[in-house]
Amino acid sequence: MKFSLENSLFISLCIFAVISFIFRVAANVFLGVSVLIFLIIAYKNKGVYFNDDKVPYFKAIGIFAGVLFVSALFSGHVGVGLKVWADFFLWRFMPFMIVLFIFDNKSKVERILYASLGGFLIDCLFAIYQGVFVYKLNIAHGRAAGFVGHPMTLAGWACILLPVLLIFIFRRDIAGRFYVGLASLFAIGSIALVFNSTRGAWLALAIVLPLISIPYILKNKKVFMVFASVILAIGVAIASSSSFMNRISSISDTKSNWSNTSRFIIWETAYDIFKEHPMFGCGLGQFKWEFKNRFAVSKEMQNEANEYHKYVKNKKANKLSKEQKNISKEKLKQLANTNRKVWEYKALGKLDHAHNNFMQMLGENGLVGLFGYVCAFGYILWSSLKNYLLNQNPYSLMIVGSTSALLLQGLTEYNFATGAVMKLYWLVLACLIVLASHYNKEESSKDAE
Repeated sequence: MKFSLENSLFISLCIFAVISFIFRVAANVFLGVSVLIFLIIAYKNKGVYFNDDKVPYFKAIGIFAGVLFVSALFSGHVGVGLKVWADFFLWRFMPFMIVLFIFDNKSKVERILYASLGGFLIDCLFAIYQGVFVYKLNIAHGRAAGFVGHPMTLAGWACILLPVLLIFIFRRDIAGRFYVGLASLFAIGSIALVFNSTRGAWLALAIVLPLISIPYILKNKKVFMVFASVILAIGVAIASSSSFMNRISSISDTKSNWSNTSRFIIWETAYDIFKEHPMFGCGLGQFKWEFKNRFAVSKEMQNEANEYHKYVKNKKANKLSKEQKNISKEKLKQLANTNRKVWEYKALGKLDHAHNNFMQMLGENGLVGLFGYVCAFGYILWSSLKNYLLNQNPYSLMIVGSTSALLLQGLTEYNFATGAVMKLYWLVLACLIVLASHYNKEESSKDAE
C-alpha cells in the first residue's frame, strides 16, 4: 500500500474500529488522528465531495442536529448544552462523515466494516470468558461487559452488529470467503449477549432478528429448519439455567423489581418535565439537574428516615425507648414509607438520563427534539427499507435491522448518549450506505448486460 493521506486515514480508521472494543482512550486517540487527517485532506482538496444519493442522509440528520442546537441555545446553561451538542454531532458523528466524504472504494469500506467485526469478536470472546470463568455461568453473580466495563455498551454493540452478521449468513454470496468466520462470530456474539444479560437488548433482538429473517427463511425450507433448530437449541439451553430464567421472568416484574419500577418513575418524571417545557424541553444537557432537583431529599424526610432506622435497630436489640414503644401503627407506617421514599429518591438522584431515547428527547428537548430524532432515524429506516424492497439490497436490510434494534433497545436505555455505541453505529451505518450503493450499481450493470 503506497503512502498517501487517504491510505493513512484508512489505516487510522481501521485501528479505531478495532480498538474501540478494547481500550476507549486509545480509540479516541485514533479517532482524533483520523479527524486530523480528514481535515488536512479537505483543506488540500479545497473541500470534500460525495455522491448525490448521500445528500438526503445529511439533510435528515442535519435537521436533527439543527433542532438540538436550538434546544442547547434555549437551555439554562448554554455552554453545557453546546458541549453536549458538539459531542453528539461533531465528535461522535465524525466516523460517518469521514467514510461518506472520503471513502467510496468498496474494498476499503468492506475492510473498515470487517475491522469493526474483528474488534467485536475480541470483546465477545472476553465477555464469554467472564461469563464462564469469572461469573461461573450464573448471571446472578455478574453481567459480562467485555473490556469496556459496562454491560449496556456491549449490548448496544450487539444490537448494531448481530443483525448485520445475520444477513451475511443468509447471503453467502456477499459474505464470500469470510462466510464461516461471520457465521461463527454471530454465534459467539449471541452467546456473549446471553452472558451480558441486558434485557432491553434481548427483547430488541428477539423482535428484529426473526423479522429480518422472514424474507430468507420463507424462500428455503432448509434455511427455515436450520433457523428453527438454532432457536430451539438456544431456548433449551436458557430454560436449563435457573439464573437465566429468573432474569427473563424479571422483565415483566413491575412491582418488586426496582430496575423496572424505577424506569416507570423516570419516564413519568420526564413526561412531567416535557409538560412544563413542551416546545424546547428543559434544554439539551440539562435533564440530569432538572431530574435530581425533583428527587432532592429534604431534611424533614431524612430525619424521619433516621428515626425509622433507630426504631428498627433498637427493636432488634430489644432496647426500645419509652417514646419508641408508644409510636402508633399509623406513625410507624408513615416513617417506613418515608424511609422507602428516601431510599428511592437517593437511588433516582444518582441517575442522569431517562433510560429511554424518546422520553429523554421529550423531557430535554421538547417537541422539536423529538421531531428531529424521528426525522433522522425515520429517514434512515424508510430509505433503507424502500431500497431493500425495490432492489432486494442486503446491505439496506442490514441498516434496517441494525437501526431498528438500536432504537428498540433505546426504549429502555438512553443509548443515543453512549459515545462508544453511537460512534460505532455511525461508522457501520456509513459503511453499509456505501456498500448498498455499490450493490445497486452492480445489479444494474448485470441487468444491462
